[in-house]
Amino acid sequence: MIRSLKNPFRLSVADSVIAVALIALSALLCGVLSFFGSGDIHVPLIFVLTVLLVSRLTEGYFYGIFASIAAVFGVNYAFTYPYFAFDFTLSGYPLTFFTMLTVSVITSALTTQIKQQEKLRAETEKEKLRANLLRAVSHDLRTPLTSIVGSSSAILENEGNLTAGQRRALLQEVKDEALWLIRMVENLLSITRMGGEAKIHKQPEVLEELIGSTVHKFRKNYPAAPLCVSIPGEPVFITVDIILIEQVLMNLLENAVIHGKNLTRIELSANVKVRNVIFTVENDGSPIDLLILPRLFAGDSFGAGKMAETGSRRNMGIGLSVCASIVKAHGGDIAAENMASGGVSFRFSLPLEEMMPYAS
Repeated sequence: MIRSLKNPFRLSVADSVIAVALIALSALLCGVLSFFGSGDIHVPLIFVLTVLLVSRLTEGYFYGIFASIAAVFGVNYAFTYPYFAFDFTLSGYPLTFFTMLTVSVITSALTTQIKQQEKLRAETEKEKLRANLLRAVSHDLRTPLTSIVGSSSAILENEGNLTAGQRRALLQEVKDEALWLIRMVENLLSITRMGGEAKIHKQPEVLEELIGSTVHKFRKNYPAAPLCVSIPGEPVFITVDIILIEQVLMNLLENAVIHGKNLTRIELSANVKVRNVIFTVENDGSPIDLLILPRLFAGDSFGAGKMAETGSRRNMGIGLSVCASIVKAHGGDIAAENMASGGVSFRFSLPLEEMMPYAS
């Protein structure tokens, strides 16, 4: 459960500073406008806006209600005749007092409720992703483990009867299944890294080093993969959690190798465009089924239908759903499309917070 729902009237120094500062700025603005002879009709509207901002920028109900009461009494004291004195006996003022207080409290309550619903929705989406991952993993982990046990047993029990080619084929199968297990564990660790109260740890990284580290790991696992790389000529700094972004790039590159048919080219590129870094992974392999493409990153599009016809396609969607979660946590977007020239293009963008010459 979200913390603000447990204690809707909790206090904090940061929220207190925000509330007091906004109320003070509103009073100052009203004073300046009154000094220049703008009248006082704008005063209630400014303070209602202040209540809305306080409710939006703070947690719980306390500060919104506090701002509502402070606004009503502040308007009466400083901006209603007789000035700088409380007077609730003026004709029509009790109704004005009650109306403004009611509007302010309702505004505060509604704004706080909307914030809580947004947090609940985000928490629900996170739990849904975890549930999808656990269902898929628990269903499919048996397959590679069974294959590894079967292949290794065949080698041990028939060592003298197997040819060199047969042994190599069995060992290759063990390696492939072990790599799949490693990818699955890395994806699960990535989700765990972003889940609960944990936060992603973003630091300035050199784009060239990020790409270089990813390519090194990829070529270590797939030395024969036809990969070419394109990056900006000048050094670029990007603020990311390097472990998670490497995981995104590795997932996209490995998907190209594992799920592409008749593959002759994989291209990884990164370009700076309008204060964003655009990462692209393209391949000339088989296109993605158009029925699956709209829900490619949902994590629940695989395991049935055409994509489940071969074991090599299992859980492609899990890795992609992890990619989408990581990119979203960095404030970016991810998309995929079948290219007109053939093949598939995956593209994700990350906001470029700072770009500077590389300092040695």
